[in-house]
Amino acid sequence: METDKHYFFEGLFIIVFSISAAILAVWLGSPGFHDDILYSIHFPDSVSGVTVGDPVTFRGVDVGNVKSIGFDPDDTRLVIVDVRLRKNAPVKTDTKASLAMKGFTGVVTIELNGGNPAAQTLLAVTPAGKIPNIPSEKTGLQTMLDELPKVIEKFSSIENQAKKVVTNVGELTNKVKDNPSLLLRRPEPKK
Repeated sequence: METDKHYFFEGLFIIVFSISAAILAVWLGSPGFHDDILYSIHFPDSVSGVTVGDPVTFRGVDVGNVKSIGFDPDDTRLVIVDVRLRKNAPVKTDTKASLAMKGFTGVVTIELNGGNPAAQTLLAVTPAGKIPNIPSEKTGLQTMLDELPKVIEKFSSIENQAKKVVTNVGELTNKVKDNPSLLLRRPEPKK
């Protein structure tokens, strides 16, 4: 009888331990908090480098992560990035989202900026049942990439001018080598 009681408690311990371990694994594995708020951001530019699960920061402070990335079904030129942000994230009506380069590693993150303390929260002005939309703004990174072809064109024209100067100097040097008396001639005064 004593052995049956021992096996019963041993089995009960294993069952309780297994259930507790499963609950702990689910709790630790769940992304984010349960009171996180889903926001949507429409980007007109490429979001290359952003992946699901990447952090979203507000002025450098981690406030959430990227939940999904897809195309806007109404306008395929826009990319919709759904982000899950903490309830206490200060997302106001004047908050803007942009893509930012994190260091020199090439990792792209979503950075939120703005948020005048006097402005209303975006969640408060969004109708019930709709996902709040954080407007995006062109980033310094994107502006720089847009200007890159113009800069390359300017460098190309400078290179062409430098080649012309070098060619002219080379031709002049050859003429002087062939006829050193050119150096001794005085230019005639202009009248």
